[in-house]
Amino acid sequence: MFNKPIYSTALTDETTDRLFSNITASGAPDQSFLATLRALLHKRLPSNETVRLSCKAVHVSENAISIATPSQRMSCFIPDSLKYLTESEHNICIVYTVYTNVGEKMLETVRANVGTGKRHMSNYTRRDDLKVFYARNLNALFYTDDTEKNTVIFTDKLDLKHFHALQMMLPKYLPCLFTDNSLTEKETALLKSLGNKSAVDYEMLIEEFINDLDIRSEIIRTKLMGFETAYERVRLNEIQNEIDTYQNSYNSHMTAARDIFQTIQDRQYMLAGLACAVNEHSGDSELMEYFMCNKNLSIIRVNGSMIEFVAHGYADVYDEDAFEMYVGNHGGFMYNNINSTVTKSQMEKLYRSIFNDGIYKLRMCAAYSADIRTGLRALAHYMFPPESRTYLPNPHIQQFGCIGSYAARFQEYMQKHDYVGAIDQAVVSARNLNFYDSAIISALGKDLSYTSVKCLEKTDGTLLSPLEAIREQEGGDR
Repeated sequence: MFNKPIYSTALTDETTDRLFSNITASGAPDQSFLATLRALLHKRLPSNETVRLSCKAVHVSENAISIATPSQRMSCFIPDSLKYLTESEHNICIVYTVYTNVGEKMLETVRANVGTGKRHMSNYTRRDDLKVFYARNLNALFYTDDTEKNTVIFTDKLDLKHFHALQMMLPKYLPCLFTDNSLTEKETALLKSLGNKSAVDYEMLIEEFINDLDIRSEIIRTKLMGFETAYERVRLNEIQNEIDTYQNSYNSHMTAARDIFQTIQDRQYMLAGLACAVNEHSGDSELMEYFMCNKNLSIIRVNGSMIEFVAHGYADVYDEDAFEMYVGNHGGFMYNNINSTVTKSQMEKLYRSIFNDGIYKLRMCAAYSADIRTGLRALAHYMFPPESRTYLPNPHIQQFGCIGSYAARFQEYMQKHDYVGAIDQAVVSARNLNFYDSAIISALGKDLSYTSVKCLEKTDGTLLSPLEAIREQEGGDR
C-alpha cells in the first residue's frame, strides 16, 4: 500500500470530468479512488445513474464524545448524503475520526446502534467479511444496504495507505454493478496494485485504461448524442404539455358541465315541489287561520316573505322565585327609577298585586318582523297601532330589541316550515319577563310608575292605569 498521493491522472482531469460527470468524489485525500471508480465503472454504470464517493471527517473531541448520548453521537457519524437517496444513486461513504482516542469510541457506538434490528440504518447489513479482510491493516466497520447500491465504511483514521487499501475491495461496496459483470484480468491487476508499496504499477495500469478509451470520441459521442433531434424532442415535449393542458381544461369543463346539469335537475325538482305547495295552499292556509283565530295578534304589514306584526298578551311568563328574591329589596333595581310621587311600599304592593295575588293582570305587547328567509326579529322603539293603546310595551323588546333564546326556537320551526309554531314563539316572548335581568326590570318599574296607559286588567275586566291601581289600593287600605 503506497504512501504516495495520486493527485493527477488522465482519468481525473478536466476532460474526463466531462466524460464521467456521473462518477464523482468529495472530501477524498487524493484522486486515486475516483480514478479507480471510473476505470472499473465506465462500462458497468448506466448513463442515467450516478456513483459518488464521499469522505466525511468527524471533528469531535474525546471529551465531547464521552458526554454525548448515543443519538447525539450518531447524528455526527451518519453522512447527510444518506438521508435523501434516489433509485438512480450509488454511494460509497467513508466516515473517519480526526482526533486521537475518538475512533474506537465511534466504532463502539456504531456497532451498538447501526444495522439490522438496530435504531439507526436498519436497512443496512454489517459486512463482517470485509472487516476480516482488512483486520491487519485498519480498524473499520462496513455496512451495505438492502439495494446493494450503498456502502458506508466507519474507520478510526484515514491516512493515504488506508485510503488506497480500501479501494482493493471496491466491487464488494457496489455488488449490484458487478453481479453480472465480473472483473477482467486487467481490472483485477489494477485492484491488486493498490496493495503494492510503489504506485508505479497502479499508475501504469490507469494509463492503459486511458489508452483503451478514445477520450475525445467518447466525449463527442456522449455530449452530441441526440443533438440532431434536439428540436424535435423539445417540440415533442411542448406538444405533449399542450395536450395535457387542453385535456385538463376539457376535464375541468366537463366536470363543471356535469355539476351545472345536476344543479339544473335539482332546481327543477325543487320548482315542481314548490309549485305543488303553492297550489295546495291557494285557499285559507293554516297560518291565515291562526292569525284569524288569535285575537292577540295584529298584522301590520306583509312584504314578500316578511310579516310585521304585534303580539298582545298578559305578563304571565316569569320566574316566581326570582320575583320573590328581589321584590322585598327596596334598595334594589326594581325600585331604582320609579316615579318620585310613588313610594317604594306602594310600588311593592302594586308588584305583588300583579305577580303574586293576581288582583291585576299586566297587559303587554311587543312588535316583531318574521321573515321566512332570515328569521324572527324584535322591533325596538316601535310605534304601536291604536289596538295596542291599553297594553304596556314589553321593555325587553321595546327598549332592547332582544328576544333571547326565542330566536333559535323560532328558526327551528321555520326550518320545519311550521310557521304557526314559529309565530307562537313570538307570542310567548311578548309575555315574558326576566326578573334576573336588572336593566329590564328597572325599565319595567319606571314604565309602571309613570305611564297613564290603562294596562292593568281587573278580574271583572275593568282596565286601570298603574297609578289608578295604586290609588285604588290606598283607598281600600283606608
